Amino acid sequence: MVRHNIRVFAFAIIGLAFFVYAIIFLITQNLESIDFQKALSHISTTISINIIIWMVFISWAWKLKIFYSWLVQTPNLSGTWKGKIKSNWNEGKTKSIPTEIIIKQDFFNISVRIKTEESVSHSISSSFNIDKDSNVQQLFYSYLNTPKAGIRERSAIHYGSTLLNFDGFKVDKMTGEYWTSRETTGEIELKRVKQKK
Repeated sequence: MVRHNIRVFAFAIIGLAFFVYAIIFLITQNLESIDFQKALSHISTTISINIIIWMVFISWAWKLKIFYSWLVQTPNLSGTWKGKIKSNWNEGKTKSIPTEIIIKQDFFNISVRIKTEESVSHSISSSFNIDKDSNVQQLFYSYLNTPKAGIRERSAIHYGSTLLNFDGFKVDKMTGEYWTSRETTGEIELKRVKQKK
């Protein structure tokens, strides 16, 4: 769970609205003879401009460092990650499995796609667990794993969950663990190889 500072968001929204209105007012008004009807008409223009600004923020601008961490609590994890998975299956005798993970993220949502030589997984649900007081920064997601058709006799379609730990806002590596409905668990190590802007 991410603890957003609602008060900061409220001040940001209201402050931006007043700032935009003040600029429009100063540009369009003669301060010696104020047209109050025109001043009232600027309210709808201000609302429209603010909606556009917040849409840009939600889709892209939230990634800018200037908003960390007073307004944005989650780092930008978008991009391609590569690493390895070590499973306890077969009493842990299996080799580490190379994996590639693609993360897509916007201000409200994050999705994860995992690919190995034998299977593809995609997240069903995902969320951040960020608690500054406890120094905890985690990404948690549940997924559906679909092995290739030729190996499903030994590797069935299954569900699982993963917990990844990271540190700070400039995240280049993550480590964690996973567990599945097949009653297997394992460790996962990832490094970012490409960041999506």
